[in-house]
Amino acid sequence: MSFARSVSGRLQRMGPRKLKTALAVITGLLLFGLITHGHYAASGDAVHYLVASRSVIFDGDLDLANNYADPGRLMQDAPELHARPGRNGVLRPVHDIGLPVLAAPVVGLAYRLAPQVDRLPESTRRKAKLNESIAFRQLICLFMIGVTCVLAVRLFAASVVVTGLTSAAFAWSLLYALSPPVQTHAYLFLTEIPTALLALVIYLRLDTVRSPHAQRAAVVLGALIGLLLLIHVRNIGLFLALAFLAVWRLERAGAVRRTFLAALAAMLLIRVGVNWWFWGTLFSTPHAHFAGWIGADPFITETLTRTFGLLFDPTHGLLFSAPIYLLAPAALVLLARRSRGAAVELTLIVACYLLFVVNPITNFHGWRGGWSPAARFLVPITPFLAMGLPLVVTTRVGVVAATVLVSLQIVVSAVQWGNPILTFHEGPGKALWIQKLVGPSVADALPSWEMLTPMLTLGAVVAMVLWWWLTRAIVSRGQARTPLS
Repeated sequence: MSFARSVSGRLQRMGPRKLKTALAVITGLLLFGLITHGHYAASGDAVHYLVASRSVIFDGDLDLANNYADPGRLMQDAPELHARPGRNGVLRPVHDIGLPVLAAPVVGLAYRLAPQVDRLPESTRRKAKLNESIAFRQLICLFMIGVTCVLAVRLFAASVVVTGLTSAAFAWSLLYALSPPVQTHAYLFLTEIPTALLALVIYLRLDTVRSPHAQRAAVVLGALIGLLLLIHVRNIGLFLALAFLAVWRLERAGAVRRTFLAALAAMLLIRVGVNWWFWGTLFSTPHAHFAGWIGADPFITETLTRTFGLLFDPTHGLLFSAPIYLLAPAALVLLARRSRGAAVELTLIVACYLLFVVNPITNFHGWRGGWSPAARFLVPITPFLAMGLPLVVTTRVGVVAATVLVSLQIVVSAVQWGNPILTFHEGPGKALWIQKLVGPSVADALPSWEMLTPMLTLGAVVAMVLWWWLTRAIVSRGQARTPLS
């Protein structure tokens, strides 16, 4: 305990600015170390986001036919279902265009820098296994790692605000960034990490609509919230929750509220306009549309399967890869005792996002996220799950639980850090990283959440009861201890 207090004291004396710098540097260096191992950044949806971004920066359009046909393209993959003929037969990306458009200058710079790898000595290139294509891939990875470092810093700032624990917030923010699912998505050119950062930035800016510059702040806030839907339509839950929280703050400021809603409406019109331009429809696309009603019993069964799968599936669930999130409910309860309003807001954001993900009508794609590391669809809400975690160490049972789970998390994170290839899966099956960690017999024995069987249901109920017991033990009154600030 004296060692912990000594470390806490040193962190406290560093001050917020130095702590943010240290957090960004440590996170960046360790994630850079991760991409020196073999990985699959040049596969899956990421390739097709990059094709769209390449078209924006070099052609000034989103007609992808010539881009997929170009044999000189640095990341080769067939369009398959990732691009479809739209209005007038133009080949359009089925993925949302927000990330490709925003990142186009970076992608263009990476395309220009990648050929410079040939200037390196041949021995260096051979040792590093570098060619033009790999150099391009790594440059994009470095950009995404930079975005992740900013996310870690912003989480630290948010966590300090809601918990008041500076040194603990630093430690938990570092663990957050270097644990799945953030660590495993940190270098991928996908929408999840940028969405998490954008949603967190919006949350931190909500109170700016009450500032002396409220009109300008309302325009910015409305634009940022609308941008969530341009990055990915799956962010509809975040869009609705954050827009509601902004309007709630503006209940008695009619003029500012109208400005905010006008900015929000302008972004929605851009989204609808792009949809009409590409597909001739206002809202639906070949990739994003409502599914039909499947009946009450199948609807409930599928929703429960997705919910439990997102938590407990060994390949694409959250808790096997990131056991620290077992502490999230306890942290939320402890946060409610400190700030009921903050706890209610975080709960609303998480619940509203999940409503559209686990719902088979609004999300017919399923819950696994395709070819990807675990918990891809949960990455956008991880800041709101992790924000209150420092409060867990303010109770005696919380310290014990945190010690055990953090130790386990460090082991899991280290295995996945050293073997990023083993973190990718497609569909059900055994988790390759679990096989490496504890052997094939354990990995083979873990069930996949494809269909909700009676045994899986019983297992889920038992797991939820144990989780509730752990949460109750942590937050039990009378267990308070002096926190390490």
